[in-house]
Amino acid sequence: MGEAAWRWRTIEHTGDLAIEVEAPSLGQLFLAGAHGLVGVLLGEEAGPEKPERPKATVWRELALEGPDREVLLVDWLRELLYIQMSEDLLLAEAEIGELAETRLVARAGFAPPPPGKGVERELKAVTYHDLEVSWRGNSWYARIVFDI
Repeated sequence: MGEAAWRWRTIEHTGDLAIEVEAPSLGQLFLAGAHGLVGVLLGEEAGPEKPERPKATVWRELALEGPDREVLLVDWLRELLYIQMSEDLLLAEAEIGELAETRLVARAGFAPPPPGKGVERELKAVTYHDLEVSWRGNSWYARIVFDI
């Protein structure tokens, strides 16, 4: 994995759907997880560093607090999933403004699903089941399970 690269991929998980995410920084891990969520919704199995997404048309400032980075990651993805479910908008791009052990501030841009490619997988929730966020030698790693 190159120095600025991040990636995500789906993995087998009993009764649910999970992704693994790798990134060189914690902020990029959160971004990769977000793009993984969108990829899963669109029926993709893996994602590159710079996925092709429509240009953002709606922007939101998101500020989240939690007891640790694991809860922040789940809350971040839950917020993005809520916006998708309630407004039929997908994350197109995002910038992490602040990320500490217990706080996340981000600017997120959303767009309708790409023309001719709607949501293929409905997700009920982002879960804490088998959740992992860890540093693995030279990159950050996360496993995130979605309830389908």
